[in-house]
Amino acid sequence: MIVTFISQCEKKAIPRTRQILDAFANSIGSHTWQTVITEEGLLAVKRLLLNTVSKNTAVACHKITTRRSTALVWIVGNRSQFNSNGIVPVNYTTKELFMDLPIETKTILANSSGQPLSQHLFSVGYLAYYIIEKLEINNKNLAQSAFIAGILHDIGKLDPQFQQWLSKKSYPSDEIVLLEDGVHIDTTVRGFKDFSFENHPRHNEISWLLAESLLRKSTQLNTLQCDQIFHGVYWHHTRPYRKDDTFFDTAEGINKKFKNSLKDVSLEKLTDQIVAILKDIQLMGKHFSVENLFPQWSYHYHVEKNKAVPKYKIYSDLSENIEEFVSDVEPNALHNLVRMAVISADRIVSAMTKEDLNEYLAEGTLVQALDHILLEKSNISQQIQQCIDGFNTKYSESEQNKVQDQASSTLAALKDNAEFDEVSNVAVLQGPAGCGKTKISLEWALKTDAQKIIWVCPRVQVCLGILHDLTASSYLPHSRIEILTGEYKKILQGTTFEQAEDTDPDQYFTGDIVITTIDQVINNIISHHKVTGMINFMQSHIIFDEFHELIVMPAFNLFFAELIAAKKLKHQHANTLLVSATPHDFYIKNILKIDPSYIVRVPSFNQADYQIEFVNYDETEQKSPLITQAMPSDKVTFVISNTAQDAQLGFLLHQNTENSILLHSKYTKVDKSLWFNRVFESFKHNGSRQYHVLRSGPIVQASLNISCERMYTDLTSAENWLQRLGRLDRFDKHGATNIYTTIVPKSAERGKQSSQKAKFLATMHVWQSAVAWLLFLKEHIGHGEVIKIKDLYAIYQLFYTDSASQKYITEDLQKSLRESVSLINQKVLDPVSMPSRSKKNKDGVAKIANISLRGDNRFVQLAVCEVSSSLEPKFLNEYAYAEQHDHTKETIGLTESVSKIQGGRFEMRDSNKNLLAFMHSKHHNVMKAKNLDIEYKKSNRDWELLKLARSPEYPIYLSYTPLDLEPIGGEKTRHSHAMYYVKTKKQPVGMMSIDQLIYPQVIE
Repeated sequence: MIVTFISQCEKKAIPRTRQILDAFANSIGSHTWQTVITEEGLLAVKRLLLNTVSKNTAVACHKITTRRSTALVWIVGNRSQFNSNGIVPVNYTTKELFMDLPIETKTILANSSGQPLSQHLFSVGYLAYYIIEKLEINNKNLAQSAFIAGILHDIGKLDPQFQQWLSKKSYPSDEIVLLEDGVHIDTTVRGFKDFSFENHPRHNEISWLLAESLLRKSTQLNTLQCDQIFHGVYWHHTRPYRKDDTFFDTAEGINKKFKNSLKDVSLEKLTDQIVAILKDIQLMGKHFSVENLFPQWSYHYHVEKNKAVPKYKIYSDLSENIEEFVSDVEPNALHNLVRMAVISADRIVSAMTKEDLNEYLAEGTLVQALDHILLEKSNISQQIQQCIDGFNTKYSESEQNKVQDQASSTLAALKDNAEFDEVSNVAVLQGPAGCGKTKISLEWALKTDAQKIIWVCPRVQVCLGILHDLTASSYLPHSRIEILTGEYKKILQGTTFEQAEDTDPDQYFTGDIVITTIDQVINNIISHHKVTGMINFMQSHIIFDEFHELIVMPAFNLFFAELIAAKKLKHQHANTLLVSATPHDFYIKNILKIDPSYIVRVPSFNQADYQIEFVNYDETEQKSPLITQAMPSDKVTFVISNTAQDAQLGFLLHQNTENSILLHSKYTKVDKSLWFNRVFESFKHNGSRQYHVLRSGPIVQASLNISCERMYTDLTSAENWLQRLGRLDRFDKHGATNIYTTIVPKSAERGKQSSQKAKFLATMHVWQSAVAWLLFLKEHIGHGEVIKIKDLYAIYQLFYTDSASQKYITEDLQKSLRESVSLINQKVLDPVSMPSRSKKNKDGVAKIANISLRGDNRFVQLAVCEVSSSLEPKFLNEYAYAEQHDHTKETIGLTESVSKIQGGRFEMRDSNKNLLAFMHSKHHNVMKAKNLDIEYKKSNRDWELLKLARSPEYPIYLSYTPLDLEPIGGEKTRHSHAMYYVKTKKQPVGMMSIDQLIYPQVIE
């Protein structure tokens, strides 16, 4: 395309932007550039301009559409320099405001850029208020809370020590030093060599202390607003790491440490400074017409004894019933939004020079500083329209196409209801397997004017399934589609997954459609440095795909509810869609508080016949038939177990008699990708049918477009049971009755939780409801009865209205929520700033985070063994990954839980199974025999090895090769519970414990 750039930059922005534009385009005038450029090149120009944007930046980009017309593509910087079409106005006026500060406050600074504290505080409060407004969050009280939290967030910088330190730390006015966690006293400045936050509060702690005192008598703010303000003030920075936090957990303790540091400055003088600063701020508020947002101040310094600092997350350990858990969701969601607004505004203001900030204030144009964070128009709607037009042309007479169109129209029309009601445009799409949920979701986005879509999935495998669909030739092959997970970070635009390069961190969440995991989104509300990413989330169209999986995931189910509560505040602008074939009506109604009328149900188009079988077995006498029974080769058969281990054992036992393939999550990254693709190619619509049997864990049960003719499954929850059914004759091509067999331990059907299957379901908090579903199915389906899939979904819907079943559903959900609260209170630690260190290894591979809601895992290394169908292992002299000292580029990606590594959870730990203790006692001798100088030493304690294993450079060895066992006693020293990376002649089997490879134990 041919584009023209027009620059209306001023002052120091002129040379910065000229340097960028000169590198990409030809100058055709003093303010104009033109060139032929690709979409990628244009994106690079915009990115570079945004990296240097300031108050004086103003660049418009136009593309030539025809011989006589151009179209505005984007504007970076000050939009007031152009009209709505990106054209430079001939005449304009600027409103001048007198913003000179009194002598007593002019020298009180906020940061090393020299911004006066009064101006900084007002600007952050003002922008925080408008962030809430611009995000169309319909809550005036919340916007006021953000404003007040903003104007008080750094009031603690009146601390005499901070001012003294800052006077020696200041940089030249044109050198902006932006630190992720803000400006704090450090020991690099002369006179502060012995300074320590062990004995001194941080400015956000002092700010909270002063805010509590200032607002304690305010009658214009309600209790919720005060809590939001105090939370935003205190948590706009992290807490510093301290060996002893005793004095810093209460107002009384912080006050004592603060008073000790005041030295020659009296509290009266400090109060006078506070009064002077607030007067400056209120004067600015009058000029900006926000004087009505100010509360009544209490200028008498007062500290309330035993007043605790704000909790980062406020979920009560005492909650028992569902309503009590739900009552904590909205307050946490509101805290997230205030904190996000204050931190975002603070970072925007802190990035300005003091001259730019003064000009913004003098001209009354401060709100323009938000322009670059607001969502811009994209062409994704036009691309979706082309996709839908293609379907309409190809399937113009299709009943399914018409139903999809009607469903998307119904979902879009709910937005109009939200405009007049207190409800919001958060809708639910229940679409049975094969109904075209992806297409309906895109049509909904089109009909609600989407500019950006964030597609949130419960796990990586679902992300890959959605990515495959959206990049297909019939969907959006030329759109800018991004996948962002812990494993994969790529942007595809007319390229294959393999061709796409890894995305730079500054480009995360920049795709027109971003496919990501719930983990990445939740990081925006539980971490400090990513909190501003919530602005993207709040502005975008959000699709939560297969959201039912989040319901049983501890902590995720509450954080998911927080995200929905935040989006609901936007009412008709919420633009959020929850998608699942099995939406769990009870959770939707009682946790998310979504009205049932906002659930749009699409009928199944599958007319195939199904026969449901239940097969009992005595678990005290034999292993599950899913393991011991060989599958026939006359029909394509899926065997879906609840655990990867059962799928592995079944595959190993029958590897010579079945034409089978195995898929689960316990593979190396390379193997997982390779065998996932083979599964898809074999069992997709019109697939190769290279294999006849798929043995799998739950990984295949959602968003994988594959099909079989016969299916076996473990007893499981209603959601998992139906999701698995969705892979049986998915394309309605079998032409015969499809038999779906559920394998049930006898004790389970009697409601006894004695079998390993039952105990596993209990740990997943679905045991009671799984048994209730089993009994409910048997009541509604006669023995040998042939049934349609639409009838099974009708039974599923009835299940959630059945009072007897609801009792068990409630019990399971309450257990899950109790574990959620416990996990949040244990693992979602208050954001703490630690001593500076690199978060990545030399090769750029990220370490495992200190906090992970999915489990406490470490990188592991495993020796390889080859196993026959009689489960006889042959130990090879190789590892799953080449050892790091071989200087290979391959990076370890296998992880295992700390509890499994150490032989179980702490209270139930079996020392005989502790692989970490074995490594601690043996590893240094193994490495010594190799003449390797590495950081493993015998003196390292267990916890030190676990700490090192957050990096792939120093994994925990769960097994050793025969060659490496020789220096420590040979084969006889092999740990009896060592974990190996198992392979067969046919394919890799993945991580397994050696004690599982004992043939009699399996068949008994």
